[in-house]
Amino acid sequence: MRLTTERLVLRPPTLEDLDAWHAIYLDAEEVWYGAARSSLDENRQKLERQIEHHERHGFGMGAVDLRSTGETIGAAGLQHLDGGPEIEVGYRFLKGHWGQGYATESARASIAYGVDELGLDRIVAVALPENTASRRVLEKCGLTEIGLVHAYGLEHVKYEIAR
Repeated sequence: MRLTTERLVLRPPTLEDLDAWHAIYLDAEEVWYGAARSSLDENRQKLERQIEHHERHGFGMGAVDLRSTGETIGAAGLQHLDGGPEIEVGYRFLKGHWGQGYATESARASIAYGVDELGLDRIVAVALPENTASRRVLEKCGLTEIGLVHAYGLEHVKYEIAR
């Protein structure tokens, strides 16, 4: 899965993305939990799982690079929700790149790929209830709130888009 948008390139991750991947997860954890809490080794394992997900399924959370510079600024794509059968769209970006529309741009491209290339009839997403920015992104991308669900060890608001 390699997607190009107006400003971004979404590509399969490699182990060379570890430093950026780690920084992306730490930024998200700082906001979600009040402090970064994962180790480099834990984030290496997450990256390795995504590499394997891409190899097994042909899609997954990929690295997101700026087209203009090649800098890796985030992770986005499609993956199995919390290891289950549903396919979710997800995104994370380095804090310095928040608020610039990259989440919406990457999510729209990922959803289009899922529908047009993978033939998915339904894509879901989850966001923490207090993460209003992420919830706004999902709504801009056409997803509808369907309720609360426990995923990834926390309560989330679940969204879906069905075609």
